[in-house]
Amino acid sequence: MLKQLPSRERLLAVKKLSSEIFGETFNPQNIRNGLKVLRKPLVGPEVASYYGKNDSMPTFKDFKAWFPELKLVDPREETRLKMVADRKKRNKGAPKKKSS
Repeated sequence: MLKQLPSRERLLAVKKLSSEIFGETFNPQNIRNGLKVLRKPLVGPEVASYYGKNDSMPTFKDFKAWFPELKLVDPREETRLKMVADRKKRNKGAPKKKSS
């Protein structure tokens, strides 16, 4: 059993060491420092531009645009359209838009 508690300085030293080890901030006086703003997730153009443009791998759409004379058909898109038509036949499709 402890005879007396550790001093405040000793506790602060332990907290400081712990924050260094685990990569946390040590702020014993609770001074406002703007970390709340920096911890927020990025929104808008910052997020969109984070990974940059990925034009390294051409997609099916690219080939279709480059060679329109071949009249290429995307099998995935064709399957999707067939499934949408089947769902509409069973009245499971999207509801009709309201006409004004």
